[in-house]
Amino acid sequence: MRRWQKAALALGCAAALMMGTAAAAGTVATRQLEAQYMGIRLEVNGKPVELTDSAGKPAEPFVAGGTTYVPVRALGEALGKRVEWDPETHTVRVGLAPLHEDALQLIETLEQTHPAFALGTVPEGYAAAKEALLAQAADPDCTLADFTWAAMACAASLEDAHTAVDPFGGVPQPALDAAWAAQGERLYLLDGDGALTGTEVTAVGGVPTGTLFAVIDAYTAAENQAGRDGNHTVWAASPALLQKAGAAFDAGGALTLTLSEDGRTASRTVGLVQPEPAGDVPVISARKTGGVYYVDFNQCVDNGDFQRERAALAEAVRSGTRQVILDIRGNGGGNSDTCVQLLDALGMTPPDYGAYVRYSPLARQTYPQFYAQSEGGEWFAPDLSAARTNPQVELVVLTDGDTFSSATMLAVYVRDGGLGNVIGRPSANRPSHYGDLLGLVLDNTGLGVRISHKQWLRPNQEDPSDTLTPDIETAPGEDALERALAFLKDQ
Repeated sequence: MRRWQKAALALGCAAALMMGTAAAAGTVATRQLEAQYMGIRLEVNGKPVELTDSAGKPAEPFVAGGTTYVPVRALGEALGKRVEWDPETHTVRVGLAPLHEDALQLIETLEQTHPAFALGTVPEGYAAAKEALLAQAADPDCTLADFTWAAMACAASLEDAHTAVDPFGGVPQPALDAAWAAQGERLYLLDGDGALTGTEVTAVGGVPTGTLFAVIDAYTAAENQAGRDGNHTVWAASPALLQKAGAAFDAGGALTLTLSEDGRTASRTVGLVQPEPAGDVPVISARKTGGVYYVDFNQCVDNGDFQRERAALAEAVRSGTRQVILDIRGNGGGNSDTCVQLLDALGMTPPDYGAYVRYSPLARQTYPQFYAQSEGGEWFAPDLSAARTNPQVELVVLTDGDTFSSATMLAVYVRDGGLGNVIGRPSANRPSHYGDLLGLVLDNTGLGVRISHKQWLRPNQEDPSDTLTPDIETAPGEDALERALAFLKDQ
């Protein structure tokens, strides 16, 4: 039995307890009851409940004819349910359908928490996505899958890649056994080195690539073209998304790719592969490559390994190292202070990001030690003048489409502050972006949601670009590290 079905069953039992027997709609009957007051107390989930009537006055439960009568409003609200009385039909309504409740919970929390609603920067598509979610959730035939897709579309309409509904509960999913990459409105196969070939995938399982991309765009957030390319590359291989788009799988779970190269059409059948267990990726590691100090920074996490490598980098600079590469390709972010610490180890000071921090019930619940209020917000201004370079160090930062969040901020520090050069592929994150995630679990479905509660503002506010484009942009599949080593050798 699904979790929300269990909730619906429990709600039905609670309603029976509260209401005893109900008169048929439209009829009024009077009968005398012998009520027994025994000082009955009510506890819900181990906590005592103050019982009051609709006017807020104390209302004591009683027993009559072997039935215990409890004020329906007090019990319903103690269970977190809305209670309404319909005088025309003589109906007490406690709560809504479980999926409808979760839709309202998601919408209310998004609008209370996300900075876009406080700053007046909500994208135009949000209103339609919100109404579509409410309509879907109110449909008696709505399934959990239907609800999940509509909830994903609602979150994605905010155009914030940090804010999203997790449809899979964090469990790795199978994918098509196809190596490809999206570029603009096209999808190309890759060769063994990860470079684009001339072979274009024009349809997947009978669904034209353009149609497939449009479906992906409806359910995933992208902040720029690099983000769209990344979403198209990953989600075009998702069986769940492909089924949503109407792709035709055979009985064994395989489907057909339609290919085009040099005007010729071909086809290929591909199956699914299961995800491999994720290996342990070190937060950070370093090595000397010739005279270049190379730092592979995979996660913005401040732990013992990070502090040892940070100290080693600082010592290397003090000892005369003059060329440094910080590789943040594939770094999905984390603690942005680690980025500041690495630049400090290089004898550099980054410019200051600005921020708008939105206070909300969810932020206060998550971080009670930081937030004393649950509404309003606070601005912190960016400061480009704070940047200080180290003329003795040539710094190169490597980025790609998977450089995200705090890692993107590191590249922006270097770009805006003139601290070095960025080489690689554009980041899928806007230089000014939302972030600092708060977690929400919907009450009935158990779907996990992450929601931004800060708006980060890049130091150079005169640059409105939605993309951090590298100083030297590499081709797809080109080794950015080799390009950076060649660049430094020529300096």
